[in-house]
Amino acid sequence: MKESRSQVGDDDFDDQEISEHQLARIKKSEIFTVEREREIQQVVESVNELAQIMKDLSVLVIDQGTIVDRIDYNIQNVAITVNEGLKQLQKAERTQKHGGIVKCATILIIMCFVMIVLLILKEIIL
Repeated sequence: MKESRSQVGDDDFDDQEISEHQLARIKKSEIFTVEREREIQQVVESVNELAQIMKDLSVLVIDQGTIVDRIDYNIQNVAITVNEGLKQLQKAERTQKHGGIVKCATILIIMCFVMIVLLILKEIIL
């Protein structure tokens, strides 16, 4: 009977040892699970931050696209305005060249008229 008691006592000790070992493993698993949950939460926060950054970047890209469109529109308007200005300058240059000739011709005609009047007056007076 002593042997059977000592075996029963040994079995109790083994059961207690196994349960302590199991408790230690469970505690390690719980610690690992808590740490894992914390890491997952950090990943979720990082993904949310990244999503917000992408939204902000999208808004910036849209704003810059609008600005680039306005710049393109203004450049086209400047090109049209410059072409119109060039045409007006060319027209003014032609007008100045022809205007000088017209002025000279007008002055010449007036001078001729004055000379004719003077000749007529000279004939009348003499």
